[in-house]
Amino acid sequence: MKFSLKKTAWALAAAGLILLPWQAKACTLFAAQGSAVEGGGAIIVKNRDEHPMYQEMRYHQGHVYRYYGIYGGNEDHMSLTGGVNEAGFAVFSAVAEPIPKDVRLAYGKRGTLAALLGNCSSVKEALEMKDYFKSPGFFLMADAHEIAYVEIGEDGIWDVKTEENGTLAHTNHFLLPDLTQFNHKIGRSSSTRLHRIDELLSEPHAPYTLDDMIAFSEDEHDGPNDSIWRTGSRKDGVQTLATIGVWLHDDAKPDIYVKIRYSPDDQGKEDIYQLDGAHLFLSR
Repeated sequence: MKFSLKKTAWALAAAGLILLPWQAKACTLFAAQGSAVEGGGAIIVKNRDEHPMYQEMRYHQGHVYRYYGIYGGNEDHMSLTGGVNEAGFAVFSAVAEPIPKDVRLAYGKRGTLAALLGNCSSVKEALEMKDYFKSPGFFLMADAHEIAYVEIGEDGIWDVKTEENGTLAHTNHFLLPDLTQFNHKIGRSSSTRLHRIDELLSEPHAPYTLDDMIAFSEDEHDGPNDSIWRTGSRKDGVQTLATIGVWLHDDAKPDIYVKIRYSPDDQGKEDIYQLDGAHLFLSR
């Protein structure tokens, strides 16, 4: 389905898509649901790629639901980049790199992630919060019964792809037919990472476990700058700073896997832990 407030005024910068090797902050998002998951439910994973910075995992009480999220930034201010709530709904974001940063920032911050995690128990409920889908970007979301990604371009144009009993993946460029007009340029890393995660998810060993999906998140097949797990070719360049994996169950609270560096210089010294649903939101 497609939602449009008005036709975009931008024309394509070129007749073809241009792949550029620039160092952009980025993320790799992927998920599996239903028959594609061993034991059922859904698994959703985010690799967070950025220049080295401080990060934290935090609990927060939303308007309706508590959630556990990953935050990144400097020591004085960190922003939410995704998480999972006690109702069994998870959502992660990724930057729409083909749209220039100044254009994206002109739309302002809407607090979409906090609103979705604090108020929604399902993908269906999240997709009804249309007022939050106005700033360019990408969201991958999941509950035990459904997975989806949302693409938001300019001028209020957005679209969604949903999936049951299958997989979805997204990086940092537009994929849906009504949004590809915003792909003025596509980063080489975004294209390479999408191709690789699609390749891994198409290998004939589904249904997947959480361990399988975490193994995909650690893939270094395409070198320091273009792999799903990015080590970076420069100390201050874009690198994978964290992996968050969530297994969402039909009749129980979610399980979570976290691999995170808390300080900018902690590459190779990431903290790794797992929590089951009983302990994730225990007495909080």
